[in-house]
Amino acid sequence: MTLALQDYPQLDTARLLLRGFRDDDLAFMQVFALRPALWRYLPGPEPTAELVAAYHEARLQAQALGQSGDWHFAVEQRDSGCMIGTARLSIQSREHNNGSVAVSLDSDTWRQGLGREALAALVAFGFAELGLHRLSALVDVENIASQHIAEACGFAREGLLRQNFNLRGQWRDSVLYGLLNPARD
Repeated sequence: MTLALQDYPQLDTARLLLRGFRDDDLAFMQVFALRPALWRYLPGPEPTAELVAAYHEARLQAQALGQSGDWHFAVEQRDSGCMIGTARLSIQSREHNNGSVAVSLDSDTWRQGLGREALAALVAFGFAELGLHRLSALVDVENIASQHIAEACGFAREGLLRQNFNLRGQWRDSVLYGLLNPARD
């Protein structure tokens, strides 16, 4: 299936546009993705300009080929027209209608409610458009701000996953959050 950019889902909020990736997003990504505050809690190697460019290219290619259960969005701030982060909804099980979500925003935009707004858009997309029954989110145990965002969007803390990922040589714990589709209770 080929999915052109104009066919990619677009999620609109009061201040944000979650959309497919574009070629001109790379310049914005090279700014915010390299800031240590953004990737402090994210698994994987410390980002470099080359890794950011490879991620951007991979998103463009995957988008052009169509979706297989992963929806990666560029998060654009409406008033500036600039890309300020990424958001993802992945189908974990089609049989059980489960998915997972994640949002990463430029640290210059933190504490403005934009993370909550982006996450709420993913939740609405997952439940209303994809018909999912359950969404989950994993948050580093020390990432208190992201835990507050998940809880503000209705996610319930379900447990602690001990040492479930290695963050650049250090085993880390994650808090597991879950949210059930209220229309399917």
